[in-house]
Amino acid sequence: MEKYLQTYAEPAVSALDDLPAGPRWENVLVIPACNERPRFLRPPPPCGGRSLMVLVINQAAGAAPDVSLNNRALAEAVRTGFELSWQSAPAQGLSLWRDPAAPRDLLLADRYSEGLQLPAAGGVGLARKTGADLALELVRRRRVRSRWIHCSDADARLPETYFTCVNGRAEQGAGCAALVYPFSHVEDGEGVQDDAVLAATQRYELSLRYYVAGLKYAGSPYAFHTIGSTIAVSAVAYAKVRGFPRRAAGEDFYLLNKLAKVAPVVQLEKGPECAAIEIAARRSDRVPFGTGAAVGRITAMCDPAGDYRYYDPAVFDLLGTWLRCLPAAWRSRSTDPGTLLPDQNGQGQQALLAALRKMNTGKALEHAFRQSGDLDQFSRQVHTWFDAFRTLKLIHALRDACLPSISFAELAVHPLYGALLAADPELAAFHQHFDSFPACKPASALGGQGLSYP
Repeated sequence: MEKYLQTYAEPAVSALDDLPAGPRWENVLVIPACNERPRFLRPPPPCGGRSLMVLVINQAAGAAPDVSLNNRALAEAVRTGFELSWQSAPAQGLSLWRDPAAPRDLLLADRYSEGLQLPAAGGVGLARKTGADLALELVRRRRVRSRWIHCSDADARLPETYFTCVNGRAEQGAGCAALVYPFSHVEDGEGVQDDAVLAATQRYELSLRYYVAGLKYAGSPYAFHTIGSTIAVSAVAYAKVRGFPRRAAGEDFYLLNKLAKVAPVVQLEKGPECAAIEIAARRSDRVPFGTGAAVGRITAMCDPAGDYRYYDPAVFDLLGTWLRCLPAAWRSRSTDPGTLLPDQNGQGQQALLAALRKMNTGKALEHAFRQSGDLDQFSRQVHTWFDAFRTLKLIHALRDACLPSISFAELAVHPLYGALLAADPELAAFHQHFDSFPACKPASALGGQGLSYP
């Protein structure tokens, strides 16, 4: 942690040198906020003591006037609702606030004011990294007792079990790089129900759950959700992988991709002791892709029920075929995927072979052989190379070559999808909810009384 903080941390960390002695916090939660309302400043979940929220209010230089206005309104809500405990030099933009209504303090990082704004290319990745770096420094100084850096978003409502389910399950964190909370998307809660947005979000959530279930079926070690509002990361592992990438979007995916190469990423199971995080269903243009952007695209479709597409389940079958080849590759010492695949007669198998060769799989196998003394080491080496990004790249190659994505109606009757439902209770439960949700059915299934989409 010291090496990371000295070499790779954001400059804001140095401002903590002047932080006076004061409270120690049980847990720390990092939230980046851009163009958000202050309602998420509600009292925090209990944690057996005081908690700390690291709030990074951010915007890029040249942001729209309404973004700047909303950011300043959020900062004003902090100033009026909390009590100032400490403030850094103005150029560093940090301040510590005490919540008079709850056992919590708030460390505010100003990345919205003139001279403190983020570069245009930074976006949410840099905002998350700034907040998590500050949290890491406080963990290193033992001002935060927990070794987990919790990360969420302003559109997420955290359950009462949020901190206690991790604190009470220390064994699940042993040897883990990150924990991923269960989640569900719910109505935005602004008092106006938007069925089109909620239905679009349900379609997108089904695709997320289906994708993870498909990876699990294939035997991929990257079968976990990559949603920024659901992550708790080990402080040591965070430092090992050099923190959040400074990306305008996808920083959660790439962080977990790096973390999974250090130690397992554990998906927490939903239950009485670990309730789901509720994420507001809404359109959003804060990032170019992800849930908010997907909802915008889906609601713009003429017929979302028929036009929105899911991967053909056969892509996961082919992915599993490749991953199951690793023991045979180790025994044979073959670096040619063509000698490892059991059947190369079908169109899908040929597409799989072509994609693996295009990805220079042979060179990766050769490197893995040199670095490995047994099958376990060899498998770890291959999975480090064939990571979540290359897994997605292979699936897209198969989709583009011979297995185009399909509608929900086609997906629902696919035999392999049925096998995924039987094997994955989480997917099965959501599928049942989705299939019974009126707004997700095509107009023809509702006797012509379907929703009218823009």
